[in-house]
Amino acid sequence: MSAPTDWIPTATADGSWTLVHAGLGEGCHSLAGAWQQACERYAGPCRLAEAARATPQGCVGLLDLGTGLGLNLAAALAAVEAAGGRLAALSLERDPAVLAAGLALYERPELAHGPWAAPHAEVRRALRAALAGDGRAALGRGTLELRLGDARDTLPGPPRTFEAVFLDPFSPGRAGELWEAGFLARVATQVAPGGWLSTYSAAFRVRLALAAAGLEVGQGPRVGTKGEGTLARREAPVPPLPARVSARLRRRLAGP
Repeated sequence: MSAPTDWIPTATADGSWTLVHAGLGEGCHSLAGAWQQACERYAGPCRLAEAARATPQGCVGLLDLGTGLGLNLAAALAAVEAAGGRLAALSLERDPAVLAAGLALYERPELAHGPWAAPHAEVRRALRAALAGDGRAALGRGTLELRLGDARDTLPGPPRTFEAVFLDPFSPGRAGELWEAGFLARVATQVAPGGWLSTYSAAFRVRLALAAAGLEVGQGPRVGTKGEGTLARREAPVPPLPARVSARLRRRLAGP
């Protein structure tokens, strides 16, 4: 595990801040905009507002794989509650140090304004309560469950499913075990019928693992200076992949 001092606060272009690991030089977000990434890579493409209007009692289940600074949770909370719903989030994080550093960072006065300010303040309150107690806390009108440790151990098993899955662990160079086909197959089982999975990765092997696990796999949006990601669903259409990629995927799924 890293120490909080291993994480360097870093401004991003939309006014929000992220953390960069001092030893690895790897940031938690794109420098084009940490909040932009949370909204445009995760909350928006997973259609959380639509899910809030469509699910019973407006309760949207979210599996947040990689809590980090809590910005993805904040973007999800803002989207769901703006649509009149409530969020039931399960968030998995291996490194408590990044949580501590993120909580401290967003207490800075210069980050008390901006579209992230109100939802992130609620996320920080919930994370602190979860850390101080049994891992569970109220989150706005909904709930948060925080599980610390290796996601291979903390990922729930069936029959639990979620309307949205944010697949946002660190890169394969730092968390390669969370990009292996066996683990991705387990993650795929967490996507409810009609639900969405979003990840920043456009790697073919990631798309192949998700497709082999029974998801429809499509192209995610470009966000800021970052290229496309991946969207996946169970039993529902997705934005199409480029024809060449789609053909290669079909060939690999068909086998020898």
